[in-house]
Amino acid sequence: MTACPQPEPAPSPPGTADPPDPGPPEPFGPPPRLESPAELIAAIPVLLGFHPRDSLVLVSLTGSRHGGGVGLTVRVDLPRSSASTRRVCQEAVGVLVGERPARALALVVRDPGPGGPSPRRSRRDMGSAARRALLDAGIEPVAVLWATGTGAGDRWGCFDQPCTCGGILPDPASTALGVTAAVRDGRAVLPDRAAVLAPLDGDAGARRRRARLRDTGAAPARVSAAVGTALLDACLDEAAASRFVVDDRLALALCGALDVGDVRDEALRRCLGGRAADAEQLWAVLAAALPSPQRAHPLALLAVCALLRGDGALATGAVQRALAERPDHVLAGVVASSLHGTRDPRSPAARWAGPRGLRRLLTAMLDPDATDDPAAR
Repeated sequence: MTACPQPEPAPSPPGTADPPDPGPPEPFGPPPRLESPAELIAAIPVLLGFHPRDSLVLVSLTGSRHGGGVGLTVRVDLPRSSASTRRVCQEAVGVLVGERPARALALVVRDPGPGGPSPRRSRRDMGSAARRALLDAGIEPVAVLWATGTGAGDRWGCFDQPCTCGGILPDPASTALGVTAAVRDGRAVLPDRAAVLAPLDGDAGARRRRARLRDTGAAPARVSAAVGTALLDACLDEAAASRFVVDDRLALALCGALDVGDVRDEALRRCLGGRAADAEQLWAVLAAALPSPQRAHPLALLAVCALLRGDGALATGAVQRALAERPDHVLAGVVASSLHGTRDPRSPAARWAGPRGLRRLLTAMLDPDATDDPAAR
């Protein structure tokens, strides 16, 4: 794999940014080739689940240069102010730190529009800051690219002079990497991030129903841990069979169950175990069905499942809604910390960044005496 010459800008100061959106955490092939980086750019919507706009996207590359693959993909909104450029890039790179990649590709997606600056000049500051943040974290920036979009026919190129690489993006369905990613994830590519988050709040009927349950003032009945866990597993079975329906009585019963700490611990174990896919489906239904403030519980659990699966857009949206319902929600705060990552790869917090870091942290929380799982490293 070859790369364009990479000049190094001045070091950037620390800062914070909104949580990035990580993509799939596990490496998968075939190895990308920078002789044809258009294929990797074209596959990004498949990796993220939507077409990013006005975004910085970082793609970690794992293994050797000749036998590696694509690992974690991270997306973050472009800052409106150039003063925030450095800290936003550091925040995005901070999530990669938890996955410990050796190399990464940076892409700035922005269409300057008719009459705007050339794409190469538009947000060049973002490309420079992303390169610097990667270097500071000990990650080699193999290329820093721009694109006007991520759809077939959009233009792309390299920020660096005198490099002349660039061209038109292909249809991801025509590329080996795009096909591999699509088969691996089995999910549709949505038009934008808003379409990913829309199901969290449900339709107008779901919002009215949540408000009615909240306003009735009916207190959820507290149950024992055993009864609450049994109810949870019964709902998981129904969700797995695609026949789960929530009426008012069940909604209040689940509110009462999830208010019990031991039941929430069992729910979290379902997110980490073999029933994670069924659990994610259940939490998504409950996030749209349960009233405030108990809605924070399924939202936080949904954020866990989504981030572990690599769906950072969904994880970010779910955790933001959970914290809006309950600002002190512990699990939501844990997921938010993993999404924010750390700018210092030597910091102890680096261990908890990103999907793998979150799994390590939650496993330690549920079983403090357990030895660390080398497979999760």
